[in-house]
Amino acid sequence: MKLTNKILITALLLTGFAVDTKAQSTATATATATIVTPISISKTADMSFGNIAVQTSTGGTVVLAPAGTRTSTSGVTLPATAGTVTAAGFTVTGSGSYTYTITLPTTVTLTHSGGVETMAAGSFTSNPSGTGTLSSGTQNVAVGSTLTVAAGQLAGVYTSGNFNVTVNYN
Repeated sequence: MKLTNKILITALLLTGFAVDTKAQSTATATATATIVTPISISKTADMSFGNIAVQTSTGGTVVLAPAGTRTSTSGVTLPATAGTVTAAGFTVTGSGSYTYTITLPTTVTLTHSGGVETMAAGSFTSNPSGTGTLSSGTQNVAVGSTLTVAAGQLAGVYTSGNFNVTVNYN
């Protein structure tokens, strides 16, 4: 009986070791991706500083705010006949409620229509400033700048080439 008990105990022990134990486990997952509407910007208005008068001995600046208002400094005055005064205007479109950054130019050169005389526009500002939010997928952006006018600047129309305003999703 002792041998039978030993065999029975050995069989039970071997059966206990045969129970399936796992050293690893596996789970599954899925992958998704969402393509958002590309961000885009389109011009709605060109920038125009309007009519400007300058002294022969002292230059100055014209500050055109994004709101379309302007002020002058030093030897520059703004005549009562303002001419066309407009901040540059843009419409940004993309995915609703997304935020984006606005990158403005550093300097833009305006050249006299009949010659080589120039003026520089710089210190660009925008509304919204720096970052915008696409409420319902669209937002208007207005851009202003500061125009530097030299003393005795030659009379006439000055025009720049195209300048870039860039937008990117945050």
